[in-house]
Amino acid sequence: MKKQPDHNRITLLVVREAGRPVRQLQLSKPLALVLPAAAALSLSSLVTSMHFHASRSISELEAEAAALSLTNLRMEMKVADKDKALLQLRSQVTELSEEADQIKEKLKSVSELEQQLQSLIDKDSSAASGSKKETSASKTSASAGNLPEASAAAAAPSSLTGLPGSPLIAVSPASAAPVLSAVQFRLETMPAALDGAVTPQVGGEYIAVYQNDPLALVRETKDDYEEIRSMLDEMMSSITSTITEAKKANTAKADLQAKQARAEKARLAPAVLWPTQSRIITSSFGYRSDPFKGVSAYHSGIDIAGSIGDPIYAAMDGVVTAAEQMGARGKYIILQHDNGLETWYMHLNTMLVAPGTKVSKGQKIALLGNTGRSTGPHLHFQVVKQNKPVNPLGYVQP
Repeated sequence: MKKQPDHNRITLLVVREAGRPVRQLQLSKPLALVLPAAAALSLSSLVTSMHFHASRSISELEAEAAALSLTNLRMEMKVADKDKALLQLRSQVTELSEEADQIKEKLKSVSELEQQLQSLIDKDSSAASGSKKETSASKTSASAGNLPEASAAAAAPSSLTGLPGSPLIAVSPASAAPVLSAVQFRLETMPAALDGAVTPQVGGEYIAVYQNDPLALVRETKDDYEEIRSMLDEMMSSITSTITEAKKANTAKADLQAKQARAEKARLAPAVLWPTQSRIITSSFGYRSDPFKGVSAYHSGIDIAGSIGDPIYAAMDGVVTAAEQMGARGKYIILQHDNGLETWYMHLNTMLVAPGTKVSKGQKIALLGNTGRSTGPHLHFQVVKQNKPVNPLGYVQP
């Protein structure tokens, strides 16, 4: 009987190398269909996995590219800002150069005025040589703040000053005081402090100094130029006025006008009194090394050495606007004056006036002390003009 073929099985013939018999494998039909499907599925899974990893890598690369693009954009913006700042800086430097040229021209004008004034002094020098006693009397009168006779004032100068490259000129102490700088005065008073074996006592509020950008430094320099130009204008005005008065000094009318002008100036701008008995300055106005932190800091007044309990006097007539104690200032008093100035007195031991009290120039308002942020007994004396501290030595000398 003939054997029926099995339709549920599939025979696979494996042909091997030549000379070797053919191998016959029989598989069930379902298994023969499943094996190719499994292979296709595995291949599909592999392709899908590779595609997923490739997509993720592309996304990461795109994110990195976007970050790099953003960084590049920021760098370009910074470069643009720097370029803009550089252009502004160049413009400011150009303006400063022009202002420097203007200041040079003003210095030349001042030098010419000084030469004119010197020539007037030389003309009257012969009269001064024949009147020695009159000259001494005129010097004493000028130091007391009185008006000398016109001929004696021209013949008996009390101090000399001058700019580099120009002759020395003779001026009165009232004219020389504003010209004397705080630095020069500090150098003159330092030997007296050393000879007196006085330990420097300093203090004041801490005002930190920060690094400024170039534009800020340029603006600050420009402000300094403005101040120098203003000072030169005042010097030119003062010297011109002095020359005019000197030319008219031989007439009685000019003498009367000079007296009236000085009397009016004294009425509008009364003299400022030195506030303590001590004349020793231990710390000057402006930038200095902070006595506590040792870093550069701004000092808004001057420190005057003394002993605890020394009297403190009002520098001018005024009204007490503050008399209290606060932090670094310790016990302090603020006086408001009719000419718009304020004078501040800090680190006091005792306050003898109250807010609202009217005081007279030279009146004792407090006792010197060592309160607040201070290294020893001293007075911090400060002058404020239009809410800004200014150098007290521009108004009063010890």
